[in-house]
Amino acid sequence: MSNPVKIVGPESPTPAKIAPPSQAVYANVSRLFATPNEVVMDFALNLNAFGPMVEEEAQIVSRVVTSYDGAKRLWVHLTQTLQAYEQKYGVIELDVAKRLKKPDADPAS
Repeated sequence: MSNPVKIVGPESPTPAKIAPPSQAVYANVSRLFATPNEVVMDFALNLNAFGPMVEEEAQIVSRVVTSYDGAKRLWVHLTQTLQAYEQKYGVIELDVAKRLKKPDADPAS
């Protein structure tokens, strides 16, 4: 990823100090949909993401609704964060099959 994203336009005001939430949630699945005025992001926990493990449907753990400019700012920050991570640690592989380690060949054969 060689083209870093830059925010264009007037400098943003100093960010407000925000207290951390009382609890954090983990999600391994997300979905987005949009209205003419907002972007809606659902974050869910799917325990069966890699095959049937439990008889339980994915559960939405958080829903975030934001404006389009808020969504674009999120996109910019996520892009910058992922670019920095990949520069330091390498490309993030999205295909789980490619991330799996293959067992070593049997030395006895």
